[in-house]
Amino acid sequence: MPEIARLRSLLGLAVLLAGGAVPAVAQDAALQAEVGQPPELVAIDYKVLYREMMRLGMVSQVLGYTLTIDTDGRTTDCSFSRRYKNRYTRDQLCKAFRRATTFRPARDAQGNPVIGTYEGEIEIASFFQPSR
Repeated sequence: MPEIARLRSLLGLAVLLAGGAVPAVAQDAALQAEVGQPPELVAIDYKVLYREMMRLGMVSQVLGYTLTIDTDGRTTDCSFSRRYKNRYTRDQLCKAFRRATTFRPARDAQGNPVIGTYEGEIEIASFFQPSR
C-alpha cells in the first residue's frame, strides 16, 4: 500500500512539473535603470513546493508570486496573486518558497549586489491526494 501512496504523490508531482512554473522577471523602466541585472533563478525544488501546496490543500490552481531577493540571493519576502483568509497559509507557502528557491542576486549598473524582485507563476494540478 505505501507504494500506491508514493505513486499517487509522484503522479501529482508529474502533473505539477508538466504544467511547470512560468517564471518572468519583474522589471519596469525605472527599476531596470537602477538594476543592471535582475535576480536570476538558479534552482527551484518543485517537490518542496508541491508537498507544501498539497499539505495546505492547494489543489488545481495557478498561483502567481513575487519574491523579494536580498543581496545574498536569499528570498526574504513573498506576495501571492490570491489572498488567503488564514495568514498561516501564506506564511507556510512563503517558507516553502524560501526553502525551494536559489537565486543570484540582482546587480546594479556597477555590478554590486542589490535587493531585487522576481515574479513567476506556478500551476499545480493533481488528480490524487497524497496519503497523509
